Amino acid sequence: MPLPMVHLNVAVEYFEHGVVPPAFLLGSIAPDAIHMRKGTNREHKRQTHLTAESQPDLQAYMRSRYEHYIVQRGDEQWKWFVQGYFAHLLTDYLWLLDVYAVFKAKTALDGLAKEEAKSVYYRDTDQIDFHYYRTKPWVRDVWSGLIGARSFDMEPLLTAREIHYWRLRTVHWFDLLGEEPEVEPHYITQPMVDAFIPAAGGRIRELLGAWDREMEAAGQRAAGSGPAR
Repeated sequence: MPLPMVHLNVAVEYFEHGVVPPAFLLGSIAPDAIHMRKGTNREHKRQTHLTAESQPDLQAYMRSRYEHYIVQRGDEQWKWFVQGYFAHLLTDYLWLLDVYAVFKAKTALDGLAKEEAKSVYYRDTDQIDFHYYRTKPWVRDVWSGLIGARSFDMEPLLTAREIHYWRLRTVHWFDLLGEEPEVEPHYITQPMVDAFIPAAGGRIRELLGAWDREMEAAGQRAAGSGPAR
């Protein structure tokens, strides 16, 4: 699925290039923190992503899980964190439909074996991530927000410590840990991802906004139907 700079790009689009709450930024990369746990496999990653791709009615399922988590704490930072977490999950789903499906069709047409396709997928997406890191004007502010954000346990999926370590890995990937492929993306191209990001940000903003409004309306109805005094 998309790499961290795409998720952070979507977060910026979600807030229409305004100030992004630090907790939202951290939430928007948090599901992939499973990579900081030793001995994990693809099934563990499916769990932190709420096995969303296997649900027959994904939108209803995601909404129910969103409602489950958003009410667990009353403080605003937690709510921003949960919104960022679900923005990540929805970004992955939209990427699967809009970008990865095209990638699979192209690589199948060229006869790429599974491992070769996996290699070129990460070559292309890593190159695009490095490009965004070098060129986006908001990187300094987003990095500052990520570093300063409070980390939360996302029980029973991830610990605050795992999310913190993934945060460190993310902010240091481009200057210390990673190595730029230095290729021209071929199967997943820069224009494809440039078009995906604003579309995803807008769709996710509308969806989470609708869920929040529906939850608020349900709460008001419940309060209004309380016992008469």
